[in-house]
Amino acid sequence: MKIIFNDATEITVQQVEPHGDYLRVLTVGNTPEQLKVLFTDTSRTSKMIVQERGQTIATYEGYTAFYRTEIYTGQIYGVMMYKPEKTPEVQSSMVQAAVTVAQIQAQSLTDEQAITVKDIYPVWDGNGVAYQKDFYLTHNGKLYKVLQAHTSQEDWTPDSAPSLFAEVLPGQSGTGTGEWVQPDSTNPYMTGDKVTHNGETWESLIDNNVWEPGAQGTEALWQKVTE
Repeated sequence: MKIIFNDATEITVQQVEPHGDYLRVLTVGNTPEQLKVLFTDTSRTSKMIVQERGQTIATYEGYTAFYRTEIYTGQIYGVMMYKPEKTPEVQSSMVQAAVTVAQIQAQSLTDEQAITVKDIYPVWDGNGVAYQKDFYLTHNGKLYKVLQAHTSQEDWTPDSAPSLFAEVLPGQSGTGTGEWVQPDSTNPYMTGDKVTHNGETWESLIDNNVWEPGAQGTEALWQKVTE
């Protein structure tokens, strides 16, 4: 079996394996250094014809991005070739770009929507980042909303600076029924919010509710929900 390159150069190969985005060529008798010289010439590799016993069995075009050589047992050497737009680096950049776009778009979601996709939001950074009001971010696996614009500092963590951040709690703002969490004054439960606590489901009867459901004296604040 042999490969005939676009410039009519030929080499004997053991196997040519297409794997979706890349092409793996296995050879005997060519060192990794020789393979690198052959396959880094993009004009030469723009078209590669694979022939066996004089018959063309495959033609590959566009695999011009040399990625690496590989060494196998038995003095078999290989080379991986990608199409330029399909290299791992390009794919990674595209994924990162898509994530960035998604993160930007996710800032316009409601609390109800945001808490269902909280993993998409950026992690809080305490190294002088300028955060704007209503910006969503995560810290220690929890979703927070910025309450006032500020430049971050290491000691102003979302879980220790209630004047700057409010945790978005399940059960708030139509986010379904969530496990009750002791809120701060900046993220209280509002009328109609539903939570579970001590095996019971409760609905807040007032706005700005920071009291524990079922605790003594909260009969006018929380209403037990029965299925």
